[in-house]
Amino acid sequence: MTHASLDGLTLHVRDVERSREFYSRIPGTELIAHRPGEFCLFRIGAGMLGLLQWRQTGFHLEVGVADLEGTYGALRAVGVEPAGPPRDRPWGERTFDVVDPDGNQLEFQEA
Repeated sequence: MTHASLDGLTLHVRDVERSREFYSRIPGTELIAHRPGEFCLFRIGAGMLGLLQWRQTGFHLEVGVADLEGTYGALRAVGVEPAGPPRDRPWGERTFDVVDPDGNQLEFQEA
């Protein structure tokens, strides 16, 4: 059986520069390409996150982390305010959510 992995994801955003600034504050992101006003690309671990200026937006992204509480604190320390503290979910995961400037939801969960 062939294994697949999610290597990258591109989000459609209303303002690339506003979103670039937001995502640059997420611990572990590295900006590797940038076309001002059009597109930027981040490396996050082994994966890639693209931001493309577009009229329609909306996405949910699950981000696995080794230290959920540490990540929560690190985000708050750089001015990214989660929607609430980490919580145990009915399906057995512990998560918290962050909403980016375009309303995309990032769900952080312990990997």
